[in-house]
Amino acid sequence: MDEFISSVKSQTFYMDAFDELISSVYIPCYYWFENTACSDTEFSGTFMAPEILRNSFYQTLQAFPILAGRFKTEKNSRGCVKVDKNNLNMPEYTDSCWDIDFQQTKATGFNTNLLPETFHSACGVTAATRFATTSAKLGIFHIRRFKKQGGVLVFVGIAHALVDGYGEFAFMSRWTEISQWMHDKTKPTPSTEPFIHDRAIHAGYRIHDTQAINKLTLEAVASASMLSKFLSRLSIGKRNILYKAITKPSQFACCSFHIPANRLQELHESVQECAPAGTRLSANDVITALITMVIGQAVHNTRTDKHGNRFLSRLTCSLLGSKSPRLETLAAFAVNMRPRTKHPDAMRFVGNLSFVQSVLLPTEAVQAEPSVPNLLAIASEIRKSLLSMNTGYVGQLNYLLNKEPDTHMRLAIHNAQFKNRIMVSCISKVGHYSLDFGDGTPLLARPLFRSYPNTVFIMPSHPDLGGCDVVMSLDRDVANLVVNDKNWMRLVDTHAFDI
Repeated sequence: MDEFISSVKSQTFYMDAFDELISSVYIPCYYWFENTACSDTEFSGTFMAPEILRNSFYQTLQAFPILAGRFKTEKNSRGCVKVDKNNLNMPEYTDSCWDIDFQQTKATGFNTNLLPETFHSACGVTAATRFATTSAKLGIFHIRRFKKQGGVLVFVGIAHALVDGYGEFAFMSRWTEISQWMHDKTKPTPSTEPFIHDRAIHAGYRIHDTQAINKLTLEAVASASMLSKFLSRLSIGKRNILYKAITKPSQFACCSFHIPANRLQELHESVQECAPAGTRLSANDVITALITMVIGQAVHNTRTDKHGNRFLSRLTCSLLGSKSPRLETLAAFAVNMRPRTKHPDAMRFVGNLSFVQSVLLPTEAVQAEPSVPNLLAIASEIRKSLLSMNTGYVGQLNYLLNKEPDTHMRLAIHNAQFKNRIMVSCISKVGHYSLDFGDGTPLLARPLFRSYPNTVFIMPSHPDLGGCDVVMSLDRDVANLVVNDKNWMRLVDTHAFDI
């Protein structure tokens, strides 16, 4: 820690409009490491030695000084992170032991609901209570050791306003790389290549042409309102307090589903065979289409408006002159734009460069039986929208979101009009299962995102299992219907409800 404190410089990192759209949450991920050398007797060595993890953590932090800053709101209402070397806001880092058996926890499917309540309180599920003050911790890192060194749980949560999933994984990769080297000096010397946090990198993308932006997004950013102006003038902390007041994360269930590779391949091939010549769909396009239909039908068949998370939808519609939420399904997809921008420094940028593309689907399309033709229709729309996301898209979207002080809030308000909003993030190429602190890779890596309803992650399964895992944050009533949906569950071989 002393080396980091002596090396850090006072500096300011200004937030982009897209950063502020997602300022109310952390990106939370749990990594479960099993000590395979452990038996019923005490383990003789030190599994994932505390000193090594701690020292490698603070060495990694030198490449992420932004995590030692504080959120501030400038007079123009734009947020920033200020790092003051004389008054650092160090990330929350703890390492302690539990009197809990790892194998018993493993037998429950690593259900986090069975972990001590103090752990949930420490980690939290949203940053709202933390970001409401200037002392908010921008990074949360908790290491919990099971008894007899049977295993270790590593919880990581970094403020989403600072990084996207790629950025958080970059932190974890650097941390584990340094830890491996400290554990075994015959390993390659860790990289010292600096990461880029400065949002000025986006300036080269900004283009005053909107041809790459779809009609839905253009409609959203053009819809100025009293509400958008009001929200844009609030500080990040006050906006997060408002969000906390209308959202109750306890009403959401986080569910995990494992889809075997052969079933996913069969579904993909059956849809691809019916596609027109020249149309190439990915397996993720097809499974995303199915997820959209399954969740869309479940939302349609439940009275989710009784919950607090729908208050904003009704308030928004009222302020915009609409009597009720729009019934179409708004399907949104987060895409890592780094490989698409062709910018020489894009792969070193760890801020938010996973942009969202939305597709508006009519109710009848989502409510239809998920037959091959119907899946093909939605998957084709998804593929078409994703293909439009190139360097021009990044520049044009950045330009639009930063054009006026409230433009980014217009987009959020526009999306809040839809009762059925589904956000899908495909992180199937992120190497969570390659992370190794020196004593082996994770037995399970899983995001637990209970801050928003209808949030879905498609991610790789453990290499021994193959296929993919689908993790969903859903309203509990919706989740009950999803786990009983025959079209979805015939694709799944195992699942865990409310993990």
